[in-house]
Amino acid sequence: MNTDEKGIPTLAADGERFLPDMQGTIALEHLHRYALARELARGKSVLDIACGEGYGAALLAEAGVHVFGVDISADAIAHASAKYHKPNLEFRIGSCTGIPLADASVDMVVSFETIEHHAEHDKMLSEIKRVLCPGGILVMSSPDKKEYTERAAHENTFHVKELYMQEFEALLRKYFAHHALLGQRVLYASTILLQGVSGEAVHHYREGQSTIRSTPGIFRPLYWIAVASDSAIPPLSSGILEQLGESDPAIKDLQHQCHLAHCRIAGLEEEVVGLHEAIRMILNSRSWKLTRPLRAATTFIKSLTRRQHGNG
Repeated sequence: MNTDEKGIPTLAADGERFLPDMQGTIALEHLHRYALARELARGKSVLDIACGEGYGAALLAEAGVHVFGVDISADAIAHASAKYHKPNLEFRIGSCTGIPLADASVDMVVSFETIEHHAEHDKMLSEIKRVLCPGGILVMSSPDKKEYTERAAHENTFHVKELYMQEFEALLRKYFAHHALLGQRVLYASTILLQGVSGEAVHHYREGQSTIRSTPGIFRPLYWIAVASDSAIPPLSSGILEQLGESDPAIKDLQHQCHLAHCRIAGLEEEVVGLHEAIRMILNSRSWKLTRPLRAATTFIKSLTRRQHGNG
């Protein structure tokens, strides 16, 4: 395994694992989930199952009393252990169906981008319930199969078993007395939030050119984030994650391409204006007017020729 200049084992981008230096939609999706979980982790012992590179467990450790990051990849655990040093943060090798923790040892389990990568969903939920203290909280994400795969006509080769929203809810009901769902999707949108007051979120969206419709939460979320417990669900709030600072390189490239397209359109519009002027000058010229009878005769002869061929 290679190491960087600080001696930290490096992880290769495999097309599915998120790494903190990534930008764009994938970064907003992953970091926003952990921002939500961090608020719920305050004062709690937490397990981040399938923690990957370790950035999420480190964020949770900013609020939690003690955080365990568990991943099946020995390389990922070696990297995380070397990179993230906090007195309340510990990384261990293990799987979501074989969690290396004692019964009733954590107050909260976080599981993002995990359940769709295997088919042992019941075994995973049983293990989560085993390590959770009575009344503990699960925070779990799951891509919506209808939106993520079917509507997008896209198949993620890393995913083994995706769930429809109804299937995800049925699984949660099987293991927890209470649950709440939050929808997630990265949007190009204007954001208007009521300041200092908690309340339901409403998603207004355009349908056609003049119709605006509204729905509670997010319209057609790409991911579901569940908060489940056998106790009452803690207060939840909607929120946004904004990318500040340096713009995403992909967005910069799109902006550049858009600028070039606008320049090209402006050039074509100038050409069209020039052609219209040239046509106007031709139509008003003396030679065009003098040759009008000849053009009319030519058109008449051509029409007779077509008729004769048609009758023949």
